Amino acid sequence: MPVVTFALPAPALRPLITTYYHVTSAAPLEDHLHPEWGNIRFTLRGDWQVTRPGCSDPTPARAGLFGPSDRTATVTACGQAAMVGVGLTAQGWQILIGQPADAHANRQCDLAALHGPRAEALSAALQAREWAAMPALFDDYFAQIAGAAPLDPQIAMLEQALIDGDITTVHGFAEGLGLNERTCARLCLRVFGFSSKRLLRRQRFLRTLAEIGDQLDQPLASLLHGSYFDQSHFIREFRSYMGMTPLAYFHSPRQMMRRAAIERMRTAGAIVQGLHHAAS
Repeated sequence: MPVVTFALPAPALRPLITTYYHVTSAAPLEDHLHPEWGNIRFTLRGDWQVTRPGCSDPTPARAGLFGPSDRTATVTACGQAAMVGVGLTAQGWQILIGQPADAHANRQCDLAALHGPRAEALSAALQAREWAAMPALFDDYFAQIAGAAPLDPQIAMLEQALIDGDITTVHGFAEGLGLNERTCARLCLRVFGFSSKRLLRRQRFLRTLAEIGDQLDQPLASLLHGSYFDQSHFIREFRSYMGMTPLAYFHSPRQMMRRAAIERMRTAGAIVQGLHHAAS
């Protein structure tokens, strides 16, 4: 069974970073990620591969930037393996990455292509640390990049609406933010990587996925989010995001993601990164 551990960043970085996380596995591993916001991941030991439908980018060997996603990714690790990661909020993407999110949506690249030699130096430093010392190392690294950059209040409004709101229409989403639909769609592409319509669908799926959890003893129809027409509607949506039926997914081993859900909830109060409440 993989060991998955989470830690929160320093308070000043919580509007930018959801969590730091560490995964070790003593045996070959395969699991399926949920759609998520941007992440930075470092390979500490072993060979980790991340493959995503529609993406031919190679998995970065040591330090990788993984853009926001609206579909699953298959993660595999061979033998003794360890990695450490950093989850980014939308504010964090803008300040710490500084590129339009849609250019990286469902993509992955070497972090050094953006952060240069300091990314390589951080990767080397992580190799020499135990997990207990890594959060402080990350805090120092990201605090230096962020500097005194101010938070964008419009991004904060978008994040809050996507996490807290139960919005079902693009019109309602844009109207609640005081924007017209076209402006809202452009802003969502730049900040989150996807149009407002795709984001609302994605958030509905993640909210339902979190509500279902592992309640396999209950009928699926009784657990569905109210904005799904029926069970077949949800199954179609599930296939589009996870590449398989709900039955196949919930009966798969999910050795890493089961543990991650428990530990993430305990540490950060949300089962999945896409429902994380960013500190203001």
